[in-house]
Amino acid sequence: MSATVESVAGTPSSVRRVAPHLLGPRLPPLATLWSLHRVRALSAAFCLVVPLTIGLALGSPGAASVGALAGGFSAVYGHSLPYRRRAWISAGTAVVIVCSIALGGFTGNRPVLLVLVLGGIAAAAAAGTAIWRIGPPGALPPVLVAGSASALASAPDVVAQHVAAAAAAAALSWVVVMLPWWWDPAGPERRAVQAASAAVTAAEGGALGPTRPGAVARAVRGAVAAVAMGSRRRPSLVTEVQEIEDRFARALPPVDPTGASAVPAPDPSAIRQRRTPLWTSTAARIGIGVSVAGLVAVAVDLPSPYWAASSAVAVLLGVDARHTRARAFHRVTGTLLGTLVAGAAFALQPPTAVTVLLVAVLLVAVELTIAHQYVISVACLTPLVLLLVHLGAPDRPGTALIVARIEENLVGMAVALLAGLFLFARAGSRRLPAAVTATTACAVAAAHAPARSPADRRLEDALVTLDEVATAARAELFSAPGADAWGRRSRQVGDLSWALLGARARGDAALAAAVSARIDAELAG
Repeated sequence: MSATVESVAGTPSSVRRVAPHLLGPRLPPLATLWSLHRVRALSAAFCLVVPLTIGLALGSPGAASVGALAGGFSAVYGHSLPYRRRAWISAGTAVVIVCSIALGGFTGNRPVLLVLVLGGIAAAAAAGTAIWRIGPPGALPPVLVAGSASALASAPDVVAQHVAAAAAAAALSWVVVMLPWWWDPAGPERRAVQAASAAVTAAEGGALGPTRPGAVARAVRGAVAAVAMGSRRRPSLVTEVQEIEDRFARALPPVDPTGASAVPAPDPSAIRQRRTPLWTSTAARIGIGVSVAGLVAVAVDLPSPYWAASSAVAVLLGVDARHTRARAFHRVTGTLLGTLVAGAAFALQPPTAVTVLLVAVLLVAVELTIAHQYVISVACLTPLVLLLVHLGAPDRPGTALIVARIEENLVGMAVALLAGLFLFARAGSRRLPAAVTATTACAVAAAHAPARSPADRRLEDALVTLDEVATAARAELFSAPGADAWGRRSRQVGDLSWALLGARARGDAALAAAVSARIDAELAG
């Protein structure tokens, strides 16, 4: 499974075309995965195994499973953040995980209320990760732990015990996530600077293409922010990140100083505009999709509607409609493979110690692969959750868990696919006019301001936002009427603005003046 079927010699062409949709992309070498993600993977496994082992040894399997869920999934956030910011982000996500477990436990015997609560958790988590730029894994863990907790207990006194176990495990995860500060306090900042340097080096080699610097700009700005908020300022890193900023600006592609653009100003009334941030539509789509998936599962009398909700949120975390569609197919393939692993584990009935070890290995595999190969990640996550629920509620037959998992995964995937394709389907294109207008105003202001003034920094910020909105608009299957014209205008604004910043960084006063004149002629007014 470490490669797609495309890599198999002699495979029929029809199979090669279908394989990426079902199996996903090629998995990077294990050494690369280990180098990139081993700290997060081992931290999560440790924070899962410790509460699970202690709870089982004390004869409290339910509390053991809930503690494992809380510890393992709290420990996956914040590993790329500087420690000063990581401290409160990790603490905040741990509180969210514990509160989600409490809400799931107390609503577990009321399925309709449970799935509505899961939808609210998903929407709030999606909004929070966007507002505070927390990063992966997003809204999935709070929904997953809340749903799993609902299957383990509903009596108030038992739920209270589970919440206490979850709080203790979450506190352990905070300590583990912060522990590397003792021997590598500047590690996150250094890695962010290295990533930005690699991105700029690729841009200097021509990887930017014609004029698409937004992704590189985000990497550079991330490094700047990491160094600025680091727990210990390193003068060498400050100097290095400034040099990277300068290199990036000098690598920005120029434009013809005399070539007038033929792009007319679009009609502002052609699109029913939205000025709210893009994440508002994303959070609403996820929350509604999760709730509807759970309600459909309740309506058809499936036993564990939270699995439908969890499958829905996993699919809806795709960055756009096409990504959502791909994740839906990968989710099905991964779940089917994962149920085979879980079925084998239930059939073999290994000793509890072996099951605990297997769960830890599965979580390590999830964290190593989730950013690169979603099918394998889901194939490991499915038996991981099933085994934890079975350890916490050993009276529930394993075969029943597997059958329910498949049925509810299909429900969640189907609802999420519909929501991802048709709910707020024009969110990006309806926000594009406002983003273009704001960036245009910043470009005109920068053209009349001195080089390296605050106006240049405001323009770069606006360009990064415009790139995000334009990328979302281009990925839509059903764009708003007039979106093509605004898309052309966004490219024109981006080309001229990046060219102005690049000319100023290279010290080319003549080109900067010519580009400023083009901005006045083509964008002002």
